[in-house]
Amino acid sequence: MAGFAGRLCSVARASYWRNAQSVRFDERDKSHPHMNDTAVSAPRFSCTLRRPASRYRFAIGASLLLLNISMGMSFLAVAPLFPLIINDFYIDRATASLLVGATSLVVALALVPGSIIAARLGAKTSLAFGGGLISVVALSPLADGFLALLATRLVFAIGSALVLGVTPTVVMRWFPENELPAVNGLNIFGQTLGVTFSMFMAPRLAEPLGWAGALSTFGCIALVATVIWLIVGRDPRVVPGTTVRRFAMSDLPMVLKDRATILLALGAAGGIGTFITFSSWLPTFYTEQFGYSLERAGSLAALLSFCAILGSLLGATLPARFPRRRPFLIAAGLLIPVAALGCFTSSSPVLLYPSVALFGIIGAVFMPVVFTIPMELPHMTPERVGVAVAAVLSVGNLSGFVAPLFVGFLRDQTGAFSLGLGVVALSGFSLALAGYLIPETGGRRTGLRLLDAAAGEPISADEMLSEQSSTAP
Repeated sequence: MAGFAGRLCSVARASYWRNAQSVRFDERDKSHPHMNDTAVSAPRFSCTLRRPASRYRFAIGASLLLLNISMGMSFLAVAPLFPLIINDFYIDRATASLLVGATSLVVALALVPGSIIAARLGAKTSLAFGGGLISVVALSPLADGFLALLATRLVFAIGSALVLGVTPTVVMRWFPENELPAVNGLNIFGQTLGVTFSMFMAPRLAEPLGWAGALSTFGCIALVATVIWLIVGRDPRVVPGTTVRRFAMSDLPMVLKDRATILLALGAAGGIGTFITFSSWLPTFYTEQFGYSLERAGSLAALLSFCAILGSLLGATLPARFPRRRPFLIAAGLLIPVAALGCFTSSSPVLLYPSVALFGIIGAVFMPVVFTIPMELPHMTPERVGVAVAAVLSVGNLSGFVAPLFVGFLRDQTGAFSLGLGVVALSGFSLALAGYLIPETGGRRTGLRLLDAAAGEPISADEMLSEQSSTAP
């Protein structure tokens, strides 16, 4: 059947192969005479020919990067400001943790619905709306109580869900397959860069501006990034006469029940949950348990985020050189618990600083792979991949809600952070288990890629040409 698919598509490619970026098979039809002889329900081989990868994709990528940076700035900016917020609003630590935990919960709940809505509205509108909601953090100085401040965080969470849900769709539409890990890694790099900047600068901005002014500054940066997207953002052009298949609700069960999606979600629950929890509570832990100043604790937490930048860059470059996905998940799942334990078990710089650095690198190196694997799955389209990634991140952010709240609750009950942080650290092993069980999607042979194309996966024109040459009589 793969040979028939290649010969059928070569007819369309013969006059247009120089301008074709990909060939996609995504609809089923038993009416073709050659298909009636097969024992299985065969797909109709409808070729969707796209124009070559445009240089304009770099403008799209830069605009996406700015949005991800601004989103990262506001996501954890409240963490180093917890002591100031607790003192101003007279709240306990578990309540303060809602500023991060509830944000993760709303992101988790809104990711899948947001990705479906984004698939219907279009990328430009969805990202602009999401960026506008992220910018609501600029109104933090108007919050006259904890609930008002929490409301701005929840609106920010809805905007983040839209941005996270539609970004994979934009990436898969604009960038060729060999660039996907790098682009996904750059977007993770943008988020971690934003987190690092805010963790380092928030305490310093809070001195002259107050904690509300510091948060407002980051919200204004998000507003600028949104305006830039409104100017730059657009959908890629397709070959005249072809149609773009939109996401249908009938696709949802297939995406959510996919084995790789489920395993990725379970692994992300441990990896993302651990990273969010430690990024949220380590500054407060260092202030209370080790007696560090607010600035010193924030700087040490910023080291974690800075090393996460290195991890995201490694996650962007290494998969291109070593096109296997599972080893990244397994290695990260084995090392995250070890490094996390070293982040709080001793104040000795000999153990503390290397542990924080290693935790930052390992906590981010696997994330580009988490974004890339759904893009390489059979039957995946740009519209479906947004929902698949949203489902994975939804579970991860749900863990990011429960885990910080769990640590804050145990701290209030026992008077110590160690028990809660220890339990959360060990949950990182779930990432290694998921990596062991998940099917490998990287480094597949062209012949297998043709079979995937017959099932609905994108396949590049170069791969099709290579397969035609190798199978020609």
